[in-house]
Amino acid sequence: MKIHYTLHALERIRQRGIEKSLIEQCLNNPDKDEEIEEMHRCLKRIGNKVLVVIYRNVDDTLVIITAYMTSKVHKYLP
Repeated sequence: MKIHYTLHALERIRQRGIEKSLIEQCLNNPDKDEEIEEMHRCLKRIGNKVLVVIYRNVDDTLVIITAYMTSKVHKYLP
């Protein structure tokens, strides 16, 4: 499956210091992946934080909307 990053996503992951390899790891082996209003929220525990990746499935491409790290592990992965 191909991965496309929106300009917004590229800017946010650069600002937040998130490596693309972590995003791809989250997409390929998520701890949780849920559909929310035609989008997907992919979650992956990384150390004591959770990586959250918001994306859409468009044809055969995953379009990354945004990504962020959070320390609120129990909110996302109970």
